[in-house]
Amino acid sequence: MIVTIPNSLAPPSILAFAAELDGLPAAELYEFDFGRSRWFPPFSMLLLAIILKRFRDAHPESRCRARNHEHHTYAAHLGFFRSFGLQHGNSPGAAPGSDNYVPITRLDIEEIRREAVDRWVEVGDVLEAKARELAGVLTRTDQGALFDTLSYSIREIIRNTVEHSEAPDLLICAQYWPTRNEVEVGIADAGIGIMRGLQRNPSFADLDERQAIQTALMPGVSGNPLAGTGTDVWQNSGYGLYMTNRICRSGGKFMICSGNAALQLTANDKMDLAGNMPGTAVRLLINTDRLPDLREQLQRFHEEGRRAAQTIRGANTSFASTASQMLSEDFQGNEIDDDF
Repeated sequence: MIVTIPNSLAPPSILAFAAELDGLPAAELYEFDFGRSRWFPPFSMLLLAIILKRFRDAHPESRCRARNHEHHTYAAHLGFFRSFGLQHGNSPGAAPGSDNYVPITRLDIEEIRREAVDRWVEVGDVLEAKARELAGVLTRTDQGALFDTLSYSIREIIRNTVEHSEAPDLLICAQYWPTRNEVEVGIADAGIGIMRGLQRNPSFADLDERQAIQTALMPGVSGNPLAGTGTDVWQNSGYGLYMTNRICRSGGKFMICSGNAALQLTANDKMDLAGNMPGTAVRLLINTDRLPDLREQLQRFHEEGRRAAQTIRGANTSFASTASQMLSEDFQGNEIDDDF
């Protein structure tokens, strides 16, 4: 059976393709045709890789093959094909980050926890260092508005995965296009998903998947019912996703997929999509032209979030954790086997 990868790798097309895969009849051989011309953005690569790996794992009795994959040298260089098991191109993390990109990179969550123990630091400190390293690869600097924004946003999404997903690892990929004034970051895991993560908090136990992803973006919302009650600088407060999506929507886009639901947000638009995503995938598309203005908006985001949290049952109303406020503080001082 020949399965054609969509011409458009925009996230909505990939989600529709995932539903198509679930409806395929049983076969001894599935041959995936990648075509001769595809643009592989960071988030789309991660989303498609996780969906293809899930399909392969769900059909252990069948053989999966690829054709026309050899045409896509950039995707192969960034580790796309090997990330779902096809022995072609670089392994995830093998390509050196250069020219303002981070190749598909796999972060082992247990290794992160062991590193924290070995260094006698908190897990949040390890994540902070990794986020700053990734932001530095993209921006070629260790300071400034773009570096601070990326460090913060990457750290907060990774923190959510480490704290809530129960996944063994996560994938991250990113690209900065200075001439387009855009940076895109994709982060994905194959964990329990947002709905099950929030259900740990009795206040959100009755949400379905679509309600869960919308609720997760609200200020003060966390699967931890004790969020905001301690003094730990890295304590989960429920404000990380809220602040990150507000940052991205200030001239860019934010997208989150989990289970059968997906949501894409811009400053003026909201798009609900049918999903088919094991775990959680997040897309951050940031317009770098807007970052100087964003500096002045951060305190407003915090204040609006604090007020909104007071109207949400089960939300943490004690304001964001110290870690979730770091961004505004930072800104004060900166400007050929084809089987798989």
